[in-house]
Order: sequence, then structure tokens, then C-alpha cells
Amino acid sequence: MSAQLEAFTLNPSFVNSTQPAFDDSAQATFRAPLYAVWLNALWFVSLIFSLASATIGITVKQWLKEYNSGLFGSSRDVARRRQYRYDNLLNWRVPEIIALLPILLQAALSLFLGGLLILLWSLHPVVALVASALVGVLFSFQAVTTLLPTLRPDCSYQSPQALGLFLVLQPLRKALI
Repeated sequence: MSAQLEAFTLNPSFVNSTQPAFDDSAQATFRAPLYAVWLNALWFVSLIFSLASATIGITVKQWLKEYNSGLFGSSRDVARRRQYRYDNLLNWRVPEIIALLPILLQAALSLFLGGLLILLWSLHPVVALVASALVGVLFSFQAVTTLLPTLRPDCSYQSPQALGLFLVLQPLRKALI
């Protein structure tokens, strides 16, 4: 029985004492590693972009539902109201808002994958290398399908980001030609 009691130890944090159970000085000196800061920043911005895209998409869908509602009467009246609503959609730049949605989602995907690669490179280089290669293939595909319509007008890979790139590169193209 006394051999069992000799193995028993008292930890001051479990006994009624004045010593704190946790050392607060360790928390005061804690500093997150730089990769963790980047990872969290990229992932939170990605999350915000994804949620913004979904929210804006739902809102635009509601606007377009209202565009078609309440159209009854003679063909002439319906055509006049529909044209009025269409003109207002253009004046309030609804097509540009709609074109922004896929760009927001692609930016969210890019930020998420960037954060994922940062995490993987901090954990294991072989896994990170495989993931980096796959992400590189995806980004190469995106870059080529965005750039081709700028270089070849007959290319069917038209998208809002390709149009944006075309508009940015148009002055440069005119200067070179």
C-alpha cells in the first residue's frame, strides 16, 4: 500500500494553491507563423468572395424575376413595359453585375487554392508538389482560355474575364500595330 502512495504526486495546479493552472506568459509571447497568417487571410477572403457571389446571384435572380412579372394586357403595352424595364436594367448596369459573378467565384477559387498550397507546403513537400502541379494545370487552362479570345477574335472561349483582358490590352495592341 505504501508503494502505491509513493508513486502518487501532487500537482500544485490541482491543489488549492495560488499558482495559476495555466501560464499566461506563453500566450503573451505567442506569434502566429507568417504562413498561417497568409493562409487565413486567403481563405477568409475566398470565403467572403464565394458568399458575395452567391448573395449577389440571388439578388440578381430576384431582379430578373421582377423584370418578367406583371406583364399582361395588350401586346403593345407589354412591349412598352418590357422595353422600359430592359432599358432600366442596362442603365443600372445589371449585365455588368451578372458578369462579375463568375469572376468573383474564380477569384475565390484562386485564393482558396493559394491558401491550400501554403498549408500543404508547410506540412509535406511531396503532397504539396503534387497539389501544386494540379493547381498549375488548372491555372494554365484558365490563362490560355482567357488569353486566346484576346488574340483570336474567332475563338469561342468568350468570357467576362476574357473581355476584361481584351479591354485592358486593346490600347497596347493598337500602339503596337
